[in-house]
Amino acid sequence: MDITYNEWGMGYIYLINNCRRQKNDETEFKKINYTLKPDNNLGHQLNKLNWPDKRYVEARDEDFIEEFQNDLDNNLYIKGIEFDMNSEKFNNMIDNYQIKSFKIEDNQYYCISFAAEKEIFKPENHIYAFSKKQDAFAIFNLKEQTSYKIAFFKALIFKEDSPYNIEYFKTLKVY
Repeated sequence: MDITYNEWGMGYIYLINNCRRQKNDETEFKKINYTLKPDNNLGHQLNKLNWPDKRYVEARDEDFIEEFQNDLDNNLYIKGIEFDMNSEKFNNMIDNYQIKSFKIEDNQYYCISFAAEKEIFKPENHIYAFSKKQDAFAIFNLKEQTSYKIAFFKALIFKEDSPYNIEYFKTLKVY
């Protein structure tokens, strides 16, 4: 997976392999070649979260705003996420990066974690599907502001036959 990070504290996570950086632009590698960790308890943890009936794009337009605007592909799946990343937030995200696999009804799923488990599996967090296919989801923490909520991306969950490629997430490249 590709992550860009700059001196102004902005970061971008490419969830779909479309980063335009060249190999010689890499500034550092972090935790190369992640391995999948099976977690049969993950489905149970996910059931404790909020599962609104709205798809992500519907909720984004009606129920919350994003920290920064997430980029969507033509089928409304998130392809990239922009973050405010000071060095502490950035290191915390890298330290908590995990890839887990689990099965539900004979379907293989993966969970890509960008935060500590205690942040991801808070009962007040929301899981939004990207499409009616129910093949990919994102977990967000919605923080209440005075007159609106801001959605903070915590994790990506997807089926094996979704637009996301598990092999892409196994190697982390930071530019």
